Amino acid sequence: MNTRPLQIGQISDLHLRHHLAGTSAVKNRRSRDMPALFIEALAAIEAAAVDLLVVTGDLVDHPFEDEDRAESLRQGEADLRLVADSLSTLTCPWIVLPGNHDHPELFDRVFGTGSAELDIHGVRVICFHDWDRNLDGAQDAAANVPRRVAEQRSRLTSVLADDDPRLQIHLQHYVITPELNEGWPHTYGDGAALRDALVADARVRLGLSGHYHPGVESFHEGDEGTGTWFHVAPAFCQAPHPYVLHRLEADGTLNTTRIDLRPHLEMS
Repeated sequence: MNTRPLQIGQISDLHLRHHLAGTSAVKNRRSRDMPALFIEALAAIEAAAVDLLVVTGDLVDHPFEDEDRAESLRQGEADLRLVADSLSTLTCPWIVLPGNHDHPELFDRVFGTGSAELDIHGVRVICFHDWDRNLDGAQDAAANVPRRVAEQRSRLTSVLADDDPRLQIHLQHYVITPELNEGWPHTYGDGAALRDALVADARVRLGLSGHYHPGVESFHEGDEGTGTWFHVAPAFCQAPHPYVLHRLEADGTLNTTRIDLRPHLEMS
């Protein structure tokens, strides 16, 4: 059981390109600046003495117009390995999740298939690798709607049904709550059910997501003293290139601080 504060660094949505040609189709995503800025942010997060760093998806901006062309596959894997090499310099544990702009097979080749679960100072950190593309034969009702299905849904059911008394933190790329679907489906199609399941389990104290680039500041749902905190990290790829530091107290209280790596730059 956790008896000390847990400090977590979170950075999300790099949309990095280095070996891959060009940049993101969205102009304010600074794909080609990401390798250097990511290394700088990692150094700052390391200096903050975090217990864990999480990168909540969209590591690479893979060009899906020709995603499986041999050259794109080679360059895309090289960019994922660039991210892995940068993370390997850290002395703290780290976790990366895939996002909808990451190539599924390349991500699994570089980082594994996503069944990761860590114990960080007595807290159970559980990672979910969900996709908004069909990988299990089921057709979503609408294009690009993320859902937790198949193995990932079974894992969720299992961890909420077991008798492990440790507090839990759940990590995913997509948004569980609030509903943020104007212009693009950022929230799980089954987000309300996922939210209710997490909030109903007194062990689940924190859910971290990315995907929605403006981000959502930390908020609490459920009973005071139990319930669940949720946070949607802002996109690092856009100025002023923010990352966040979370401090989860032993009593379940959460304090989150946003740090802008380039505070002099206007939000884009």
